[in-house]
Amino acid sequence: MEILKLKKANCKNCYKCVRGCPVKAIEVKNHQAQVILQDCIYCGNCILVCPQQAKVVRSDIQAVESAIAGGKTVVASVAPAFIASYPVDGFDAFAQALRALGFAGAREAAEGAYLVKSRYEQLVRERRGQLLISSCCPTVVKLIQTRFPKALRHLAPVLSPMQAHAKLLKTQDPDAVVVFIGPCISKKDECEQFPDGADYALTFDELNDWMQARGISFPSRSAESAPRRSRFFPESGGILKSMEQENGCHYLAVDGLQNCMEVLEEIGKGRLSDCFVEMSACSGSCIGGPCAGGKKEALASRIRVEAFAGGGRTDDFDLPDSPALEKSIPDLEVICIPPSEQEITAILQKMGKHRPEDELNCGTCGYATCREKAAAVHFGRAEISMCLPYMKERAESVSLQVIDAVPSAIVTVNTDLTIQELNRAAGAVFGLLRPQELIGAPVSRILNEFDFVKAITSESGRFSQKVFLPEYQKYLEQEFLYDKGIGICICIMKDVTEAELENEKIMDVKLSAARITDEIIEKQLRTVHEIASLLGETAAETQVALTDLKEAILLEGHRK
Repeated sequence: MEILKLKKANCKNCYKCVRGCPVKAIEVKNHQAQVILQDCIYCGNCILVCPQQAKVVRSDIQAVESAIAGGKTVVASVAPAFIASYPVDGFDAFAQALRALGFAGAREAAEGAYLVKSRYEQLVRERRGQLLISSCCPTVVKLIQTRFPKALRHLAPVLSPMQAHAKLLKTQDPDAVVVFIGPCISKKDECEQFPDGADYALTFDELNDWMQARGISFPSRSAESAPRRSRFFPESGGILKSMEQENGCHYLAVDGLQNCMEVLEEIGKGRLSDCFVEMSACSGSCIGGPCAGGKKEALASRIRVEAFAGGGRTDDFDLPDSPALEKSIPDLEVICIPPSEQEITAILQKMGKHRPEDELNCGTCGYATCREKAAAVHFGRAEISMCLPYMKERAESVSLQVIDAVPSAIVTVNTDLTIQELNRAAGAVFGLLRPQELIGAPVSRILNEFDFVKAITSESGRFSQKVFLPEYQKYLEQEFLYDKGIGICICIMKDVTEAELENEKIMDVKLSAARITDEIIEKQLRTVHEIASLLGETAAETQVALTDLKEAILLEGHRK
């Protein structure tokens, strides 16, 4: 069953998970980021950086509840990082809360840390002058197995504290179901890789959800705990603090995946010897784990760990002879044949990278370089559309082509009233030979800027009008549209000069006809007056008829 799952509806193509993944174990297909399980080292970075919570960790609460309900002896093995994540002053209070959830018992995984650090001390003595790397962090172990096989021979062949503790607990009670509880996602994978060890691994995040659902809280006070040196394990350098160190051997602590990878590069070149290197994938070691129950203050967490461990005291657990702790760590490197230079070049050209200077290496897609991204495309792990500069340039190119092909004149202006774009039709309207030269110029150079202000400040953000521009001798129908989201005001214009001039000609004809009508009326009236005595009411009727004819002619002209 998958440990990391994707909520497809939440993924918004931001590629932050690709950028955050140190081993690029994420592929993007159909605009969805998916974890490549065989390459994932379960560092949890993708979960931490995803702003949409599109990656979720598998919950094993139900499985543990089923084991408890089935009457099995379920024992919790609690990571020493608990003291940094919870408001308790000792382990007893934490154990009480776990028993309220149904656990038969709870023990400190620091006991397993004691067994492991003791074995490390033996290995340092046995391999005097050699390089030895701690194998407590399953993420570091998997990183070395899959990416740095040259360092594999330096990795201590020793179980992790979780597995050592589970083995101890099952030695004491063979029927026990051991549930590890800690801040780490990769422990879930480790349970699957070593089925004879811990049966389940819950994160502190899962424990919080479970306790909240059951309405369980921690006791206010705890029985006083004696100091134990192995409780230093969850802080950076904590393994070294717990060990008895040999003279002549260098003891180094490295935390954070990027730092670990840089040191492993050095080790691969044979530049380190006669030292013990503590490696932790998380910055700050386990107290900085991806599922530590919420964001913690690093320094305060470290102070709590050191106080619980006993400061500078050398007291530690007193355990019987430990079970066998050796483990085999195989080489899991997958060697892929890299794409040829011709294949890389072909993909780069599809992304609009035709020259070396086109390779911006901006990292927006999640890959450090354009060539690295091209290789990912070759292996089907990335899509060409992930290149933001290429897609932006392509969208702008298509947009400009569409705008240029539109017969209407278009001018776009920002809120500073400077021209952002104008098309070929706009250039023709304003008699511009090179319209692009006006980009960045005040819009007042060609149009009334107050019309744009009206659109920007109006509630609807749009209005229409017909204007005459005397300096261009143009009649224009204008539609103003303001997009508040992008701060751009668009003016779409139709040149109606020809139609307006034709209407003026028609109106001139109509007015001329009206004048002739007036002259006819006047002549007729003179004639009518002369024969008024003979015609009587006929004169008045003639005047009314001719006046109605005149008004009808003028009215028709106005309508057109």
